[in-house]
Amino acid sequence: MNIGLMKYADEYIGRILCALLGRDKSQQSDFPETADNVLFIKFWGMGSIILTAPAVKAMRQKFPQAKLHYLTFESNREVLEVLGIADSIITIKLSNPFKFNIDTLKLIKKLRQVNFDIVYDFEFFTYYSALINRLVKPKYSTGFDNRKNKRGRLFTHTVEFNDHIHTRDNFLNLVNASNIPSLHIGGLTQPATEAKSVLVKKPYIVLNPNASKMAYERRLPAENFVKLIDELNAAAKYKLVLTGSQEEINYVSAIYHRLKSKEHVLDLSGKLNVNELFSLIAGAECLITNDSGPLHIASVLNKPLIAFFGPESPVRYGPLSPRQLVFYRGLECSPCMSVSNSKTVNCIYNEPKCMTGFDVDEIINRIDEFMEKL
Repeated sequence: MNIGLMKYADEYIGRILCALLGRDKSQQSDFPETADNVLFIKFWGMGSIILTAPAVKAMRQKFPQAKLHYLTFESNREVLEVLGIADSIITIKLSNPFKFNIDTLKLIKKLRQVNFDIVYDFEFFTYYSALINRLVKPKYSTGFDNRKNKRGRLFTHTVEFNDHIHTRDNFLNLVNASNIPSLHIGGLTQPATEAKSVLVKKPYIVLNPNASKMAYERRLPAENFVKLIDELNAAAKYKLVLTGSQEEINYVSAIYHRLKSKEHVLDLSGKLNVNELFSLIAGAECLITNDSGPLHIASVLNKPLIAFFGPESPVRYGPLSPRQLVFYRGLECSPCMSVSNSKTVNCIYNEPKCMTGFDVDEIINRIDEFMEKL
């Protein structure tokens, strides 16, 4: 489905339903001392789902006997399977609006049969997830709230989203477990056959020139990636591996075909599943990426990481790896996308200058210095 249409429906239809289904705060329940079934909800963003892992693991420690369920879109099933943080992965497919609504009603009926003790809604300010929580009727529920959004009435308890801390820490605050420090997961399988051929030839760097369709403005311009790859390739120190999802094949291929030489460059866009992507990054010397999902994969694996930020703030979504290099211009209009505006870029220029205005030569010099220290 069209993301813009979904945001519009969530904002306007969701607001009306929220007003109709608001919970009576006088019926608030205390946090349960025991729990048999706990539900976590996060639909959007592979990176954000990865950042929920410490919070889910904290609940595993608090309720070791409980069954942990995770509700998300079907497209996120693989990343949750790799993370291994939930006992049950419940999904809904993004289809046409009519079927999506029917499937949602069926989903709610299915969830109500479980009798959840606790629901944690990791979505930031969407009404859709909050409404599901309300209709599931858990004994205790928590979600993010702010003054601009009335979704808080759909939970028994709310936590204010703090725009000045990392998103991982906001998720930990939601489950009241901010003392959980580590994102490391480990235990991943070996990469696919093509990825293995990279490992046996020489050390390699993974480059992700993409950003999801949630905000293509997060991409460093393709011509800048071409120049960067050409410089790294000329040094001939590393094999260079390009990655991307199925829908990013054409974009990555266009970059690949513009390179001066392809001798040490391998294009694996569209050829790896999520588990294989984790494994490929796990074996890399470093990841170079835009603000997107692979950044958080490298963070969870504690890999050296170079990242480009523009519309979004690295304070909220920056890498958590101990060795990192972040490029962020911090213009007066940055960041222009946030959880409070449904992660929508509101650029005041005819192009995202926060990404197009980088000095590529300076980027290359700083990356060379960073790589020398690895």
